[in-house]
This record gives sequence, C-alpha cells and structure tokens, in this order.
Amino acid sequence: MVLSSKDLSYREIMANAVCGRGNKYAQTTYTVRPTHLPSTIGGCWVMNHVYEAELVGDYVEVRGRFDINVWYSYNNNSDTAIAKETVTYVEQIALRDVDDECVRDSREVRVHVVQSPNCLDATLTGNGSEVLVRVEKELGVEIIGQTKLCVITADLAEKKDVDFFEEESVLEEVEIED
Repeated sequence: MVLSSKDLSYREIMANAVCGRGNKYAQTTYTVRPTHLPSTIGGCWVMNHVYEAELVGDYVEVRGRFDINVWYSYNNNSDTAIAKETVTYVEQIALRDVDDECVRDSREVRVHVVQSPNCLDATLTGNGSEVLVRVEKELGVEIIGQTKLCVITADLAEKKDVDFFEEESVLEEVEIED
C-alpha cells in the first residue's frame, strides 16, 4: 500500500535539543614561583579544576581555574618542597551547527571536559627562580534549547489493520503545503 498526499500531514513538535556545539583544545604555559631556588624538579601535577560557562553571542566563554603543584628539590638537592599556584583561564569556544530557531530564553550551556588539565612538562627558567609549566586541556560545549521539529504524520484511522512493513513500496517525497 502506498500512501497518497491526502493521507499525510505534519505536526510541529517543541522539543529540547542540541542547538549548537563546539570544542577547543589548548596548550598554555604558566609560571610558578617557588619559595626556594629549585635545584631540580621532581614532578608536576594539576588538580582541583572548576569552571563555569556562559553564552556570549556566537561563542561560549568558559572561565575556570585549577591548581598547579610542582614538587622540587632545593639546597643542592638536600631538601624538597611543593610549590602550589592557582591559575585562571578564559576560553572562548566558537559554536558550529547553530540552530537559529532555538528559543533564546530556553538556552542552557553545558560544558564537558574532553581532556582534563594535564601537565605536559615543567622546566626551570634561565636563572632558576621560576618554573614554566605547560598544561593541555580540551573542553566541549553544547547549547541545549527548545526548538521546533517538523514531523510527517499519516492519517491511519480507517487503515489501522494494515501492516505497512509487509509491502516493499517506499514512501515517496511529498510536498506539504500550509
């Protein structure tokens, strides 16, 4: 059985959907200033990552902070200490696949951390009083909001006993006029 255009109509359904998305990978170098003059670096790690985000025009601005901890030796490698520095960042993440029909008042920003901030390397500067720490991270964002979906429907009131999956015919594209 093939449906004709008189059997078809459409409905507009309001639904929450992803109305835009984006992601950004970044490497940033931060400066940590230890209390003592370091001899060598024993290790470096990043922790306590927190962030918040807001939609600003066509991009999402993510503001965050995390702690960088550098374990180092000093006094000709006879003592050790940990230098802790809390650093902040602002990432502007461009959006793609933006649905312009998304209801502006309903939009919500969701951030997911693809790659947590992670120390790639830590090196002493020329005079040895500072440690340069290179950190990588990747953030993904989604804009969730109400949008309209147009769904084609078929009037099957008098045809409810017909099994449409038995036939090999395919619905043809039908142009629906308002």
